[in-house]
Amino acid sequence: MNCNIEENFNHALNLCEQNISHDEMINLLKNGSVAEKQIAALNLDTFLNQEEADIFISNLTGCDGKIREAAASRLQDFVKNTRYLKKYPEIFADASIDINANISRMVIDALEYFKDNNDFSITYTNKLINFINDGFEEISKIKFRDKKYVLNKQLFKIYWALEGLYTFSDSIEVNTLLSILNKVLERPEYTIREKAAKILSKYKGDEAFTTLYNKVTNDENFYVRFAATKGRSN
Repeated sequence: MNCNIEENFNHALNLCEQNISHDEMINLLKNGSVAEKQIAALNLDTFLNQEEADIFISNLTGCDGKIREAAASRLQDFVKNTRYLKKYPEIFADASIDINANISRMVIDALEYFKDNNDFSITYTNKLINFINDGFEEISKIKFRDKKYVLNKQLFKIYWALEGLYTFSDSIEVNTLLSILNKVLERPEYTIREKAAKILSKYKGDEAFTTLYNKVTNDENFYVRFAATKGRSN
């Protein structure tokens, strides 16, 4: 095992020292090893067509975490400089609840660039809402004897789905958003209540959200109250 790690590291180091062409990097992203895909994702300058964007985005989900993180780290560059990435709202939703929180954060931060794209916003938020509803449904099935990680897994998913909704919440129908926030605020876990409070901070002057906003500003937890007034949490 240690031998494989050393070989992969040396291979990655050698790749870094090479002058790899654009076409070679695309090919590495498509067919390379973990190290090769990492290096290619980190060094790619642009996409020349939709097919290349498809190859890049295939490295954002469903593969080794090192590859996913490398691809996620480049999204801020690519969303501003290419028209191709708006095609993938559902993949971005999947990546927003990655098991690696660093990936979730990088993806969600990059997607702010698409907040004014109505089609992207609706598809993206609909999938996040499904994640949240599925998470609550799974929580309702948890039995006392189940291990705590079963609960934490669903809370983690809900947490990052709520974070993803923050930027795009204006594209969600009001009653749907109220229903989601109500469910969250009924939970004892302050971490997801804090995310609900962060969303509610955007609507502090909106009569439809007054009851819930007042609820979070009087929450027993400091971080929830702070998120409601400041609108930004880590």
